[in-house]
Amino acid sequence: NIETTNFTFKPELVNQNSNKNEGHGHLYINGKKVSRIYSNWYYIQELPQGKNEIKITLNTNLHEDLIFNGKLIEATVLIKN
Repeated sequence: NIETTNFTFKPELVNQNSNKNEGHGHLYINGKKVSRIYSNWYYIQELPQGKNEIKITLNTNLHEDLIFNGKLIEATVLIKN
């Protein structure tokens, strides 16, 4: 579950005008981009054994990184399985 404030996932507006309060996410697993995320929920079916770094970035409809106070808007979690 991805909780956001002042941001709405808008899959129907992908590749249209940018708006800093809407867009989609990019999912990275162990540094590799694996998917776009179009809603607050995303299910990762399978992870490699061991430690895995899961990172989500927020992006505009035109795939631009969203930045606040000079920092990329992102969240990272480590999962060990």
